[in-house]
Amino acid sequence: MIKKNLEAYVFLIGSIAIIFLSIILKYQDGAVYTSIFNIRVSSLYSCPIYTVFKMPCPTCGLTRAFILFTHFKFIEAFRYNAGVFVIFPYLLAQILFQIIEIHRTNNNINNNKLRKLNLYLLILVGVLLISVWILKLLHVLPII
Repeated sequence: MIKKNLEAYVFLIGSIAIIFLSIILKYQDGAVYTSIFNIRVSSLYSCPIYTVFKMPCPTCGLTRAFILFTHFKFIEAFRYNAGVFVIFPYLLAQILFQIIEIHRTNNNINNNKLRKLNLYLLILVGVLLISVWILKLLHVLPII
């Protein structure tokens, strides 16, 4: 049963994990910390594209934007990556979509319409994320 729904389970668990991590992490004084153990985690990772090319990638700032978004600091989240206003609702929708997908697959119900809708939403999110990236490169949106 899990093997038949592996893709749906991966998307479901991944979406829940990203939202959960955004809630338990906090951003202050230019660093990302865990809310539970107060461990600084921002020094553990840096964007490889920015490190090599000195140019932001489409997802630069998204971790900080997610953390700030889940803590209701929307203006600051927008400054780090405006794409958070599209990607966060998409992840919330993924939780519902994947639960429905798992249920339909387990009950042998045709689910092509839901899959097509989900694919169109994914393409829309990708286009919007690349658009935000281009606006950052053109200095219309801030690069942080």
